[in-house]
Amino acid sequence: MPKSPMTKEEIDNTRVRILDTALDIIIEEGFNNLSVRKIASRLGVTATTIYNYYTNKDEINLMIRIRGFEKLHDLLTERSAPFNDIEEKFKAMIRGYVEFGLTYPSYYDIMFNLHTPKYLDYVGTDIEPLAHTEKQNALKCLALFMEPISAYIPSQGKKKDLFVLYQVVKYWSDLHGLVTLKNTRLFHEVLEDVDAFIEERTSDMIENIIKLKESFDYGEKLF
Repeated sequence: MPKSPMTKEEIDNTRVRILDTALDIIIEEGFNNLSVRKIASRLGVTATTIYNYYTNKDEINLMIRIRGFEKLHDLLTERSAPFNDIEEKFKAMIRGYVEFGLTYPSYYDIMFNLHTPKYLDYVGTDIEPLAHTEKQNALKCLALFMEPISAYIPSQGKKKDLFVLYQVVKYWSDLHGLVTLKNTRLFHEVLEDVDAFIEERTSDMIENIIKLKESFDYGEKLF
């Protein structure tokens, strides 16, 4: 009897298994050592099977990144959804970002740390449209942080937009440092209670956000 066609769920599960296996190889050996044949070998299938799902390793790289940013966006949205207050939303997202980085260290590394191709590397190539999708997913996560700060500021215009972007990237760099230094265990070399430090540092960031709002409430000109 001929084999029954795979269900959509089976196809989706296979695609995920391919991405997860590729991610493991990238983490262990680097993107340059990733190959379709190596993925196939680990999964116990032929390279042709992998090509039935993905065109090449660049598509696999971008699909891993897309999946990672979708996971991050979903977690940030889920954590902030219960709150209407802007400060509470921001608090929830700051803690959600740290939670994501510590819960999914492999995804975090390929999204933010590893030297793997990103959107600008694919501009002008056949895969640029998919790379653009990956970039838009990343920017959606950034927008979640920009919207609360933007809501603090009554004015409009390019100066405001640049100020908001600066603030968000400043907080992002702090959060990235916390996640990366814990995941690499460098914090553990100098701190006795790493988790307590991360909690205190994230609380500091949240306090700075509140002070920023108070400055605007008092009518201070910050830009």
